[in-house]
Amino acid sequence: MLAKIIKKFVLHIKNPILALKFDLRMCYYFYGKYVMKYFYGININEEKSYFSADYCDLFNLFQLVIKFNPKSCVEVGSGYSTLIIAKALFINFKKDKIKPKFISLEQDLKYLEIHKDYLSKNLSKDEYELIEFLFTDLVIEEISGQKVNICRNFPNYKFDFFYEDRTDDENYKIAGDALKIEENMPQNYMICVDGMLETVDFYKKKLKRDYQYSGGFFHGSTWIPK
Repeated sequence: MLAKIIKKFVLHIKNPILALKFDLRMCYYFYGKYVMKYFYGININEEKSYFSADYCDLFNLFQLVIKFNPKSCVEVGSGYSTLIIAKALFINFKKDKIKPKFISLEQDLKYLEIHKDYLSKNLSKDEYELIEFLFTDLVIEEISGQKVNICRNFPNYKFDFFYEDRTDDENYKIAGDALKIEENMPQNYMICVDGMLETVDFYKKKLKRDYQYSGGFFHGSTWIPK
């Protein structure tokens, strides 16, 4: 703990602007956690097989689903995000009675079973039944002059919302799924990518539609159609 305090103190001296950004992100982190817990009753129980919950990214996801009300979502890379998306979709479903489609793709069979067990214990039966789980692996393709990794059995469906936070191919770090399907997606197609910096840079250059971009530091990189 003392080491963290000293490290933060040094950062404030050396780079006060960056330190301020981290401080603001921490405020956003606790704000997102507070809103989801006390306004929507969403309390995330930590699972040892997962990374620590990042409430900045999760709150951004939650807000996107609540605000834009997508009726078809695909996620590549499961975790706490699956829980948050399912809960947000169900909140909207209770309001408009239009049942959404939500497909979650995962690359690790062992982790997928752990994940299903976690979700079955932390979602209601109706929330859990919104999710269609799909095991996948990666293949390499060339898209827009760049070798990228894509999911082998990506579902053939028109999605309103694409969320990506998965393990990359060791040799080809750039993912291409969101770009590959863009042309055939609905006009309200939006994208969110957590981490995956090479992929984010690729999408910034190659996505063809007109989007409003946000994120990259305070939360995941987000493309919302204008």
